[in-house]
Amino acid sequence: MPVTLADIARELGVSKMTVSRAINDHPLINAETRARVLEVARRLNYQPNQHARALATNRSHLIGVVVPDLMHSYFAEIYRGVESVARPLGYRNLICNTDEDAAKELDETEALLPRTDGLIVASSLPPGKVGFYKRIIKEGARVVLIDRRLKGLNCPVVLTDDVQVGVLATEHLVGLGHRRIGHLRGTTASTSEGRFEGYRRALEKHRLKFDEKLVRDCGFSERDGYEATRRWLEEGEVPGAVFAVNDPAAIGAMQALEEAGRRVGRDVALVGGGNIHYGDMLRVPLTTVSWSRSEMGQQAARLLLQLIEGETPGKKQVVLPPELVVRSSSGAN
Repeated sequence: MPVTLADIARELGVSKMTVSRAINDHPLINAETRARVLEVARRLNYQPNQHARALATNRSHLIGVVVPDLMHSYFAEIYRGVESVARPLGYRNLICNTDEDAAKELDETEALLPRTDGLIVASSLPPGKVGFYKRIIKEGARVVLIDRRLKGLNCPVVLTDDVQVGVLATEHLVGLGHRRIGHLRGTTASTSEGRFEGYRRALEKHRLKFDEKLVRDCGFSERDGYEATRRWLEEGEVPGAVFAVNDPAAIGAMQALEEAGRRVGRDVALVGGGNIHYGDMLRVPLTTVSWSRSEMGQQAARLLLQLIEGETPGKKQVVLPPELVVRSSSGAN
């Protein structure tokens, strides 16, 4: 038999109304009571009747999560952070993968709108193409951006300091004595722009000349990093140090370098970004810049739930600080 609100109420010796209010985060229920109710609900494996709740509240209790690459553990960790906040409050998640395709993103988002109470989006839209999101927000859609900002869009956003990511990675290589430092630049997403800006700022700070020839356009995947580095090797000399826009691109670069007989960490120092979960288990462990992906998801979920409840979020922008994680690929140890 499925567990009911009455079962939880009997277990705690409180009213069914108290349990209902606690599960639905009613403001009249204090934090201690709510925590006790949620703990018993988890222990008894309570599953809310979503259909009944939707009829009673005019809500679906579904959250849409739109990400560009579900194969990337980075976004999987973000999703788990969203789920850890939303699920105990009775919300379920619908997740869509866009493959970094802006047209697919708009299609998936359009499909999710009538089925969900709000959206968490890591957008692949090019700069200036925010008309769709402006329209749906004006029409009442609740949207929180995660990992990437969209210029001109007024909605909550959770991300890291991407400029500082670029600064930390580049300054680490400068500190190891490198003067010709290359960069595998990502797409037009704000993450790429910020990290490229950080790369340039670090060079300027240390009075190193910026050279466009040391920058290669790249995407965010391992295949992108591999192909960009392979072409770089074919066309000319890869510098002795490279900062890649993210870990998958760095891992692809690592493969291309090794195939060409270049020893990562010795012939070429390599730094990524994002701290992919298996980065420390590679044949040459990857130096990277890290921040909490789980906390990003948690923060985004909290902001979205505030919007769903009709509240104005206390913060429109949450920025998580990055930190350098040094391993063997940069040649520092």
